[in-house]
Amino acid sequence: MLLTTAHRTGCVRDLYRVHRLEYPFPVAYMCHALWGACYAASEPGQLLRPPVLLAVVANLIPLVAQNVLNAATDIAVDARTAGKSGIARAALRLGRPRLIGIASAEMAVALLLACGVALHLGRPLVAVGVGAAILVECLYNLEPVRLKKRGLANPVSLGLHFSLLPCLSTFNTVRPDFPGFMWPLFLGLWLLLIGRTLWWSLPDATADRSVGLTPPAVRFGLSRTLALASAATAAALALIAWGLAWSLGPFSALVGTTGCSIFLISKARLTTINLRTLNEAHMRRHTLTFVVTADLILALLPLAQTTTRWP
Repeated sequence: MLLTTAHRTGCVRDLYRVHRLEYPFPVAYMCHALWGACYAASEPGQLLRPPVLLAVVANLIPLVAQNVLNAATDIAVDARTAGKSGIARAALRLGRPRLIGIASAEMAVALLLACGVALHLGRPLVAVGVGAAILVECLYNLEPVRLKKRGLANPVSLGLHFSLLPCLSTFNTVRPDFPGFMWPLFLGLWLLLIGRTLWWSLPDATADRSVGLTPPAVRFGLSRTLALASAATAAALALIAWGLAWSLGPFSALVGTTGCSIFLISKARLTTINLRTLNEAHMRRHTLTFVVTADLILALLPLAQTTTRWP
């Protein structure tokens, strides 16, 4: 009995690890799934409507399921990456077939929820966004395409999956039209996630190179990748400021971009020596706190407005 209980506890711990539910990732996932709905809502109560809640869950599940699929396909890389060896050990204990089965089941549930909401509202984009996100995460992780190993396709696809697609899906759940402010804002969020993905790939460079993967940190080197990340983030801030000023006014634009700028400023201080000693666990516990704070600010800004943005 004790052995069975210990085994179950170990399985739960391993599932927690491969889903990447440690601090502060769950906060980031929730923000990414909510951004679109937050900017579509004319008042906070709209976010509590059942179709909206279901659409948010449908967009949230693939963000987490992607981690399971990634753990199944990246065991060799994670075992060689500082701060990620625990993910590799958890993936080995659970087994690659089981992980792929779990990820597939979670994606299927997400797609069913999204299709139900889309049919109920008569808005196909709700389901298209979720379906496209699932397709992107499969292309990112699985051979023969495996976008993870294909240079800039790596951050572009992850940024698409973690920002633009869920934004469009949940926005359309709340609001049927597509106002002008949405495009610079959501494209800016896409670029913001591209910049973060480039930065996040830096500690993986040595391990990626050892198994033949060529993401930007391997293809272009650490310093050039950091420069690309900074340029993408700077362009993202300009677009986000434009979208926020258009929809919420200049003060909200200042607050939103200031929150996101802290991350850019902290990365600008990195040197070549710092880059070679980056550790995923340290980055997650420290720098990502600034990241999720910025994400929360971006989600809360539209909800804090007292005037409606509806025409």
